[in-house]
Amino acid sequence: MKIEKNIPLPRKQAKQATWAALVDNMDVGDSVLVNNVTERASLTNAIKAQGYEVTTRKEDDKIRVWRMS
Repeated sequence: MKIEKNIPLPRKQAKQATWAALVDNMDVGDSVLVNNVTERASLTNAIKAQGYEVTTRKEDDKIRVWRMS
């Protein structure tokens, strides 16, 4: 193995930016139906990161996420 120095760390913005853009378009009371707990976690984290409150409820085999404030 070879040690390499000064290699910049790539940004992980692609997926985060997608969730943030979705939150930007949500108004209070709007909801999104996501497929699994991974998507729920990503969306709830994006909502909370923008300073909003969030709540979720299970709907059959999916999860609905609401922006509450």
